[in-house]
Amino acid sequence: MLAVATLFSACGGDSSDSSTGTSSTSTAPAITTQPTSLSVAAGASASFTVVASGTATLAYQWRKDSTAISGATSATYTIATVASSDAGSYDVVVTNSAGSATSSAATLTVTTTSSGSSSLSADVYSAATTFYNTLSSSQQSTVQLSWSLDTARKWSNLPAQLVARNGITWGSLSTAQQTAARTLIATALSATGNTLHLGLQAADDYLAANGGGSSYGNGQYYIAFLGTPSASDFWMLQLTGHHLTYNIAFNGSYKSPTPLFLGVEPKGSFTQSGTTYDPMEAQRTAMSNLGTSLTAYSGAKLSGTYSDLVFGANGSGNIDGTCPRSYSSVTDHGLLYGSLSSTDQALVQAVIKSYVNTQATEYADDLLDAYLGDTALASTYVAYSGSGTVTTKGNYFRIEGPRAWIEFSVQSGVIFSTDIHYHTIWRDKYGDYGGKCVS
Repeated sequence: MLAVATLFSACGGDSSDSSTGTSSTSTAPAITTQPTSLSVAAGASASFTVVASGTATLAYQWRKDSTAISGATSATYTIATVASSDAGSYDVVVTNSAGSATSSAATLTVTTTSSGSSSLSADVYSAATTFYNTLSSSQQSTVQLSWSLDTARKWSNLPAQLVARNGITWGSLSTAQQTAARTLIATALSATGNTLHLGLQAADDYLAANGGGSSYGNGQYYIAFLGTPSASDFWMLQLTGHHLTYNIAFNGSYKSPTPLFLGVEPKGSFTQSGTTYDPMEAQRTAMSNLGTSLTAYSGAKLSGTYSDLVFGANGSGNIDGTCPRSYSSVTDHGLLYGSLSSTDQALVQAVIKSYVNTQATEYADDLLDAYLGDTALASTYVAYSGSGTVTTKGNYFRIEGPRAWIEFSVQSGVIFSTDIHYHTIWRDKYGDYGGKCVS
């Protein structure tokens, strides 16, 4: 069961003070029946209702954890399909021309039918221990680092020779050690996420073989343990390299692999050592489909231009920015998810899934539950800049929810300078670094 503490409105219960006066004076709202706390199973529906008196016309605005819920402007607020992320404190502000009243808060508790805790953390701990035990003492001291946010932030979109990374290089591992490392990576990620890691390593080999030289190559991907691997205590598995970073946190406040940086050059399909790869096919295709649909909505187009990622890897010193991350500077959010047709809403969800499904089932299920719940989607925005395609330099896309933050930027090619390549990032406003990047 997921129990959530009630967060009461600063206004308390019925905050109205009925005015007395002549019979012609308007009467401010008063709450006569407060909303009731609920405990429902995930997947069921939930409804909160308020009854208020006062001079007509009364207007309603429901809030979750003191934040207004888009479109929740009736006396009853219903969540058709409850997700665990919908758990929280709900109240409603009732207004008319004479004043306003805020209801007392009602708690929504969401119960789950899980048969027990997942074994992912234990499985990854076991695989990490096996890999660690293949290493020499000097290699062990290289891969194992103390946890700190300053250490965790040392990742970048740039090649590893330009910006130092944490941990041990793939190229320094023996064949047996690489096999153990691959088992660890495959355990921590989904099959899709593991294939993505392999594809990005191959892309760097392709760049090295086609003019990039020694600055590139699969050997310059890194593995680091930030904190001591454990089945129960907090630690992070950090997998980094050119154009790919997984920051997978275990036993933190949130199940999260973010910040997750993903980019690729060449932009599409290529063949390396007899094998054909297309690492970002899922993300590229999903964003292309969404971009095509967004051009039909004038409210989705941003007024500015974006030459690179706004909240990407390029913070001070070409590493991730300071914590907590601030999103307050973003004032042009684009278009609310609810303004899209149901067909186009599905395209937004497809983009989100293309990133989240790189993760092991436990994490993917938890994150999709949080990002795609009715309440979260009601406050999710989509936006683009440029022509809405993934083929033109300078085009940009963003999906912004209460937690989810996904950006996709079309860049000039570097090794293939007449072409384009991609920079993208997935952040979680609360879950970055397992929840360690919040105030």
